[in-house]
Amino acid sequence: MAISKFQVGKRYSKALYEVAQEQNSLDEILEDLKSLKTIYRENPNLVVAFAGRSISKEEKNKILDILKKPFGELMQNFLSMLFERDRLDCMDEIADAYINKYDADHGIVEVTVTSTIELSSEQEDKLKSVIEQRFSVKQVNLTKIVDPSIIGGVIIRVGDQVIDGSVLKRYTAIKNLLLVKNK
Repeated sequence: MAISKFQVGKRYSKALYEVAQEQNSLDEILEDLKSLKTIYRENPNLVVAFAGRSISKEEKNKILDILKKPFGELMQNFLSMLFERDRLDCMDEIADAYINKYDADHGIVEVTVTSTIELSSEQEDKLKSVIEQRFSVKQVNLTKIVDPSIIGGVIIRVGDQVIDGSVLKRYTAIKNLLLVKNK
């Protein structure tokens, strides 16, 4: 039975995380993985090249040599191991799992806030403070989205939790309630 890319990502990232922790290079590996995610995003054919059979092993190895150049020894060895095991097509999942583990261990949370207008710096600081207290985290990385279609209020996404305080949600709830009562 084949395992999913998500499971591959979790397994390999866990091993990499443990080795990086032993070598006191968690931050360096984090930055390397973020760079690799960017490289893969900007070159979507990399996944196809490493996963497919249309390119010879020698050609793939040449691509790998170029890919490894900017990184330190640990990351270079890790990439070589992934190449030997035909797992370079799982880089995105490995990076995501590593980043999630790093964030969890360091009290960092990714937050997306959607509002109808741009938030002021004072509103941002207040929002970060509330989220730090409510979710017991040390750092909030805030991504802001302006979406006038929500009419008013805000939608806050913290991990897999969504706090929807938009006027659109309230409007839709009232509309559905009225439609049910009129039947």
